[in-house]
Amino acid sequence: MADLGGDEAPQIAFDHRQIINDGVERAREMLENTTLAAAFLEEPFTMADLRAVYEEVWGERIDPSNFRRKVMRQAGFIEPIGRLSAPRSPDGGRPADLYRRGSADRLHKPISRHDDD
Repeated sequence: MADLGGDEAPQIAFDHRQIINDGVERAREMLENTTLAAAFLEEPFTMADLRAVYEEVWGERIDPSNFRRKVMRQAGFIEPIGRLSAPRSPDGGRPADLYRRGSADRLHKPISRHDDD
């Protein structure tokens, strides 16, 4: 998303810049209120994979613990599959839990990019 704005962005004609900006903002809003983010991931995925979608679209870093808490309180957003990922590096880190998309399409409480609850 970052390459669409700023000094290095490509030149585009007419009102196309506004159309792109409106589309990006709409995608950001949809991530707050729907389960759309999980649709961008191949299953199974980790919580870090899901968080990376939000970080890329929102253009900001998200605290992993707060994000996990917010996601896990959303009934039907994602479901654990009862398996762990392969170790990411040979020298450390516990394998991550793996998830798949749940049956919900809307979030009962938004995952807001503007709060820390």
